Amino acid sequence: MLKGCGLSLLMLAALAGGYMYAFDQVFQRPEGLIFGAISGLITFFCIGALTNAWTAWSDWSLISKADFGLQLNDGCKVAVAGRIRAEGEPMKAPISGKECVICEYDICKPEGEFSDREDDDTAADFAGFLMSPCKIQTSWGDVRLLGFPMVDDVIADNCINSSEVAAARKFLLNTEFEDRSGVKVVSILSVFSDVWSDDDGRVERHMRLTSTPIDKIIPPSAEETAQVFREAIDSNDELDDPENMAFDGAETLSHSLPKLVEKRIEPGEEVVVFGIYSEVHRGLMPPKGSTTVNRLKRGTAEEVAAELKSSVLANIIGGLLVLAILHGVIAFAVINLAEKQEAPPVDNDVRIVLPFEQQVV
Repeated sequence: MLKGCGLSLLMLAALAGGYMYAFDQVFQRPEGLIFGAISGLITFFCIGALTNAWTAWSDWSLISKADFGLQLNDGCKVAVAGRIRAEGEPMKAPISGKECVICEYDICKPEGEFSDREDDDTAADFAGFLMSPCKIQTSWGDVRLLGFPMVDDVIADNCINSSEVAAARKFLLNTEFEDRSGVKVVSILSVFSDVWSDDDGRVERHMRLTSTPIDKIIPPSAEETAQVFREAIDSNDELDDPENMAFDGAETLSHSLPKLVEKRIEPGEEVVVFGIYSEVHRGLMPPKGSTTVNRLKRGTAEEVAAELKSSVLANIIGGLLVLAILHGVIAFAVINLAEKQEAPPVDNDVRIVLPFEQQVV
C-alpha cells in the first residue's frame, strides 16, 4: 500500500511539475504556474480513471475465465465466486450483534445540533476490523479466504436503536484498544498491511484514534435519547418531510446520538473475491510484500461482471473525454496567444500633417 501511494504521489508531482514548466515557457507568471498545476491534477485523475478501467477489465476477464472452469495455480490471480461461509461458528458484530464473517466498524462522538450528518466526514474515534475464518463455496469446491479483504459496495448500517447504543458503550468499556491517537495515527497504515496479509483467516484489531473520553463519545444518556428518537421515527411515517412538525425535534435528537456504523458481510451472501491463490494455504492469500490484496465484491458472478463492464466503459469514456477537452482548451489558449504575439503593433499616437499652406504659424 505504501509503495502504491508513493508511486501515485510521485506521478502527481511529475505531471504537475511538467505542466507547470511547459506553461511557464508560454504564459506569464503566476497564471502559467497555476494553470499548469491544475492541468497536471486533472490529467492525474484522468490517468486514474483509465487505470481503474484497466483493473475492471482485468477483473472482468478473470470472471470470464472462471466460467470455463477455474484453474487454481499457485501464485496466480483468480476470481472466486460463490456463497461465503464461516469455518465453524460465525462471529457476532460488536454493535448490532448480528452474525457475520467480516465486519468493519466506526464509532464517532455526537457532532452537535448544527452538524449535517449526511455530509459528515469526521474521522472515527474508534475503529476496527473483524473477520472469522471463512471460505467461498463454489460449484467445484471450497476456497478459503485468508487476509482481510478490501470490500467494495458494502452496505453501511447506521445503528441507532437503544439496544445498539447500549451494546456499543459496553463494548468500548470492556474492550482493549490499540492506542493510535495523536501522532501515532500515522502508523495506521501498518495496521492495514497486517490485516490484509493475515494468514490464518482470523482478524481482530480494535483501534482508538482519539483521546476523547468514552463518556463524551457515548454519553450515559445516549441510550435514552436513542429510545426517544426511535419512538419518534416509528410513530411518524412522514418524518422525512421537512414540513412535518416532528421533523425538527427528531433532527435535533439525531445530532445528539453517537455515530455507530457497521459494514458487514453476513454468512451465505453471494460474493466474488479477487486474489492470489496460495497452494500452501489452500486459499486466497496475498504474498508477503505484495501490493495485491484480496478484494471482495458483493453479488453473483453475473451481477459483478455486468457492473465491471459498465465501469470499464464509463472510466474509458470519461477519462478520454476529459483529457481531450483539457488539451483542446490548452491548444486554443496557446494558438490564441501566438496570434496576439504575431499581430503587428498598433501605433495609437496618430498625427495628422496639414499641407504647408494650411499650417498655422
